[in-house]
Amino acid sequence: MKLQLSDFQLASEVLKKYISPSPLIYNEWLSKQYNCQIYLKLENMLPIGSFKMRGATYKISELTAAEKKQGVLAVSAGNHAQGVAWAAQKFGVKATIIMPEGSPLTKIKNTESLGAKVILYGQSIEDGFVHAKELMKKKKMVFVHPYNDPAVIAGQGSVGFELIEQIPDMDFVFSSIGGGGLVSGMGSVIKELKPKVKVYAGQAAGCRSMVESLKRKKIHQTGLAETFADGIRVKTVAEPVFNILRKVVDEVGYIEDERIAWGVLQLLEKARIIAEGAGALPLSLFDSFYQKNPKKFENKKIVIVVCGGNIDVNLLERIIDRGMIESNRKVRVMIPILDRPGSLNKITGIIKDVGANILQAVHDRESAKTGLYGTNIFFTLETKGPNHLKTLLKELKKDFPGTEVVS
Repeated sequence: MKLQLSDFQLASEVLKKYISPSPLIYNEWLSKQYNCQIYLKLENMLPIGSFKMRGATYKISELTAAEKKQGVLAVSAGNHAQGVAWAAQKFGVKATIIMPEGSPLTKIKNTESLGAKVILYGQSIEDGFVHAKELMKKKKMVFVHPYNDPAVIAGQGSVGFELIEQIPDMDFVFSSIGGGGLVSGMGSVIKELKPKVKVYAGQAAGCRSMVESLKRKKIHQTGLAETFADGIRVKTVAEPVFNILRKVVDEVGYIEDERIAWGVLQLLEKARIIAEGAGALPLSLFDSFYQKNPKKFENKKIVIVVCGGNIDVNLLERIIDRGMIESNRKVRVMIPILDRPGSLNKITGIIKDVGANILQAVHDRESAKTGLYGTNIFFTLETKGPNHLKTLLKELKKDFPGTEVVS
């Protein structure tokens, strides 16, 4: 797959007719926290809540009249589905989308509301690709691949042009990788026009075939696709995309789901931005590199690409909960005590004096470790963060030395 700068320029000019640039917002809270200048590229503010409409729109705009009559077929966990549906509606093209059976309801309904026919099939994107081949044997349609397509990658490159116009002196760009279409397109443009800018990209730890491939400098399929970040739940590596990424990405990493959840919570609280897992991962990725070498980013201009905001509302509460736990603002503590009057009152008094909040308290008298006259009390507590938790544990251990944090 060979793409020249002129291919990206053409795609960007075409897309200007249909898609307005997404905002780039300076965030004061995060900038102070990390002692650098943090900018959020809000792709979640596009009409379908994701960058995916860029590549899909350019791909469909290129179709001949005969191809448009055939209709388009796509496979997606949700964002590409909405992008294809939106673009197809713009050009009066029939769209059929294959989505995994466990896809978020909001993404299914949004795709249908844009006029596309949704087929729920299999448990993964890979299952959908297999089914797509079967369907295309029965009916001729144009397949719009979510990432392994030069027109789609060219369309995603429009993000790069927007960034260069919005913040020409940026130093670092952090983005997430699913199949790699966004980083391939955006990174190609940035590296061509601003070669000194560093491009960092990451995946979820439970779905990191591309990151492992880039680290090893050869394709390595992990066979894993386990993450709540459905927008980047891509199990396999496409060789053409890998070959582009290895030229444009400077550093890669993977992030555990708990830290991705932390990123969702950070963007919600520090930027009032609702991001899905894929959209929050770049902030978590930046944090992981920052913790290793803060001086590297001191006073630098950092762009965090919030690539999508189509989060399942039913999942949001659980994600926030995991983010609270990861940031030590919600914790479960076990305290062994002698089961006698006044003990519980003393514990709650300490918790009150330190300023923590009790969410739940459970007695366990059946554990073998409690003895005949003892009990374990499990408290679910709300704290103000790591330092506050340390103070709380220190005070509790003065009178209850067996106090410990449990998962």
